[in-house]
Amino acid sequence: MQQNLIEPSLPPLPQPSAFEHWILEQQLWPAIALTVLGIIAINVLRSIPSAAKHRFTVAGVLVLLAVGVFITGASVVTQRELLQDRSRQLVQSVADRDPQALRAMLDDRCVLQSRFGSATIADRIVELAITRNPGVVASAEVGKVNAGLYGPQVAATQIRVRTEGSMLPSLSWWRVEWQRADADNADWLVSHIEPIWVQGINNPSGSN
Repeated sequence: MQQNLIEPSLPPLPQPSAFEHWILEQQLWPAIALTVLGIIAINVLRSIPSAAKHRFTVAGVLVLLAVGVFITGASVVTQRELLQDRSRQLVQSVADRDPQALRAMLDDRCVLQSRFGSATIADRIVELAITRNPGVVASAEVGKVNAGLYGPQVAATQIRVRTEGSMLPSLSWWRVEWQRADADNADWLVSHIEPIWVQGINNPSGSN
């Protein structure tokens, strides 16, 4: 009987500060909230004689804050957002069987732990990715990507992948660990890859 068909609750990753999440990553929502507050302020203050003359000033300040929040968030790419983008590139390089793109994202000592194939060096991981039967994975679509930083040079992402091809099942979640040699300039490189959940497959990582 096939088991493990329902997507699991994933282990939590470190979360960013409220400022980073709401101002730098999800800036649209606080910008909308501030704009709505400005509209409400006009109507509320209009009914208060002593404050009515200030209603447009207050609303204007709130709208300017909304614009400032949106511009700030849109102009800053956080490390979490960068890792999410790198995760999508990683999956695409595997789906495309692009050895150069894939190798450039892997640390030399990257480890792949999976019941479908394991490796302890980057070159072997690239070999496994590009020599598979082409019909097994014809394409891959990345869904949600969770990202968390354990420090300035260590992070992890959880990637939801839907594949098309002869391989069944098609849905899976993968944990990818990242590291970088320099917290300011170096690129994030993959240090560990492991399936968290594969639809219909028990213990996909092959760990004891």
